[in-house]
Amino acid sequence: MKTLSKIILTASLFGVAAQSYASNDKDYLKGLSGEMISYCSNEPGPCAALIKAFNEEVAQANGNNSFKAKTVRLSTSEMIARVKGELEKSGAASKRKCGKITDVTKAEECKESVYKSKVDIVFHGTDDPYRAALADDFFSPYNYPTGSSVQPWAVAITKDSDSRLGGAYLGVLGFGYNTELLAQKGLAAPVCWKDLEKPEYKGQIVMANWNTSGTAYKFASTMMQAFPGGEQEGWDTVRAIHKNIAQYSKSGSKGGKMAARGETTIGIGFAHDIISLGQKGFPIQLVLPCEGTLFEIGPIGILRGAKNRQAAEAFAQFLYETSTQQLLANEGILSFPSNVNTIPPKGVEVLNGVKLLEADSYFADKKVKNDIIQKWTNEVFPLPR
Repeated sequence: MKTLSKIILTASLFGVAAQSYASNDKDYLKGLSGEMISYCSNEPGPCAALIKAFNEEVAQANGNNSFKAKTVRLSTSEMIARVKGELEKSGAASKRKCGKITDVTKAEECKESVYKSKVDIVFHGTDDPYRAALADDFFSPYNYPTGSSVQPWAVAITKDSDSRLGGAYLGVLGFGYNTELLAQKGLAAPVCWKDLEKPEYKGQIVMANWNTSGTAYKFASTMMQAFPGGEQEGWDTVRAIHKNIAQYSKSGSKGGKMAARGETTIGIGFAHDIISLGQKGFPIQLVLPCEGTLFEIGPIGILRGAKNRQAAEAFAQFLYETSTQQLLANEGILSFPSNVNTIPPKGVEVLNGVKLLEADSYFADKKVKNDIIQKWTNEVFPLPR
């Protein structure tokens, strides 16, 4: 737990085709009506595109426009915090009314009847805040697909969460630097996390705030597990990098965008975002740190007490469809799809040799996560830079 994690290469990232989970028959969309409310923690464009496509397919399947899905875009940590606040009273009522029921099926039925959620489903973002929120028990069990056409890492998040979370895509944490700024400043290209400690990068790095971003906690978790000295060396590295931070952004993707636009030299974020920016012509180079890095899974979670449970289940299934996951690639989201029949988007082949850290579930624990964020807030963030 407190020493260097085993570094692995995950062949399943590049899974081969298998029997398709998703059928061309969209019968599961028939009969949907009313309104479905969701929170999305992807980029605004993909969030809107997915909801638009879902509305269009539901209308086509039913021959009418009696259904409408809506979404609100939030960063992952912000989204989970909002859901927790919205369901706080329901959670307390559930503990009072359902806490002593020993029969699992009856306990679940009780919880579903007690919870009153404004939102039906939340999706995408990074998995750590979702995993930590499992302790709050506001995600409802659902039969997410786990067959041969689903990537093993997506199956794993469903099994690890007792079927309360699904997995739509996988992304790898890294950082990007602006090649033009680096040359202008005469700086050597960083290749490791430890390189970001160097004094020549002072004021040259942007990353997300640990209190608002799931990407930031993925960075935190990586720091705690990437070095031989375990958590102590991780915290030492965090403090050293902090001295070079120009800005802590609210959103996890902003650092990469700022680096791409020349507003900072280095941005910490997910590889698929940085690759996408490079494909759009920005002078940004992806770095997959030499010590290794962690990956995120873009989760799906149906909320207890969802007003339109039928639509939430249909949307969860829709997110596993090959056509839906291809839509993300078309929107410039270059992450690995969970359906093995979806062709990985062009550009992700550069991740073939990435060193992946085997994540320790200890750091997904709610209390551990909160303690790490609190320590950063109290002991690191106030330090001069």
